[in-house]
Amino acid sequence: MIRKLKPSELEDSIRLSEFAFQYEMTEEERRERLSSLNPDVTWIVENNGEIMSKASVLPFHVYIDGKPFKMGGVAGVATWPEHRRSGLVAQLLKHALKDMKANGQTLSFLHPFSIPFYRKFGWELFSDEAQVTLSKEQLPGRIPHKGYVKRIEPDYLAINDAYQQWAKRYSGTLVRDEKWWKDSLFKRKKGTLAAYYHENQCTGYMIYTVKEMKMTIHELIWITPDARNGLMSFISNHDSMIETVSITTTPHERLPFLLPDPKVKHEVTSYFMARIVDVHYFLNEYPFKFASDISPLIFHVTDETCEWNNGTYIIKLREAKENDIEFFPFSDEKTKEGVSCQHAPKKGLHLDVRMLIAILLGSQSPQTLVEEAWIESDEKTLAALTKSLPPLKPFLYDFF
Repeated sequence: MIRKLKPSELEDSIRLSEFAFQYEMTEEERRERLSSLNPDVTWIVENNGEIMSKASVLPFHVYIDGKPFKMGGVAGVATWPEHRRSGLVAQLLKHALKDMKANGQTLSFLHPFSIPFYRKFGWELFSDEAQVTLSKEQLPGRIPHKGYVKRIEPDYLAINDAYQQWAKRYSGTLVRDEKWWKDSLFKRKKGTLAAYYHENQCTGYMIYTVKEMKMTIHELIWITPDARNGLMSFISNHDSMIETVSITTTPHERLPFLLPDPKVKHEVTSYFMARIVDVHYFLNEYPFKFASDISPLIFHVTDETCEWNNGTYIIKLREAKENDIEFFPFSDEKTKEGVSCQHAPKKGLHLDVRMLIAILLGSQSPQTLVEEAWIESDEKTLAALTKSLPPLKPFLYDFF
């Protein structure tokens, strides 16, 4: 039986998470977690009142080309070992996706324990994370700048505008609200908050720690070159306290190039996965670049988990309003061999839902996927799609 978690079962849910993810909370942490958990976001599979498996779906919004989209963040997926490999997680994921669709959450993100496992259910890798490490000798020194850096108490109001402006430049970044700043971000990224001000406006910030001669920067954000110069100068001012600086940043960040010595250690790690929950609604809202000479885009989409997405989509782009979508579901008619007669025409782009999200979040170009035979397309559709895609760089600074 699949149902929502009850308030009386929060303790049991926490114990399952501790076991599955191999951590143990203090009594204070446990009390704090109990007071902040919302049982209504967690689905469980139970038998005679016993929780066998669980998964939470957290309500978020994410930016795509500066436009917010509703997203369901899948987290805390766990099963007791005696119930594993019995299909319980598959049941939970399919149930959760139907609920997300009903709630208008057109996207879903998750941090995978196994990328191949979640690929089976339509999620695809969209965001990597980079660690840039500099030695003390590679610090840029003092760079001229017009403003100043001030160390402040964790205060989302001081830096939220700078974050939101920066986040709109990427695809997949969270639209952070007050609750997320306070209950997640500042608690997970502990350390010192330093904000850069110019003309009484915060135009950048960093969250960092200094320990054992190493500076670790959990977030480094600037929205102007002047803010970048000020923050880099501030980092260099720690030269008597540190031997190295490690910065978590985007994999396609220009940071190494901007340093006096770009020959730094640059490690890239796979990070988050995404999937489209409702292809029709997502395509309707997606910020394609309009041009009067672009012919309608034709997508033939397959989705083994969310059958409502299977079909042909004819997309007519509109300027300054929603796209016009015609949808033709694939036929369920069976041949003598028992195979579905889908009859998708050769014209258009043939792809599954995983490749569609990779293209629309900007993690892979359609040309690359055609070259690698992961999708099929006629030349006209490929050219029209390439021209209509916004220039996106996917990234996510958050975790859930």
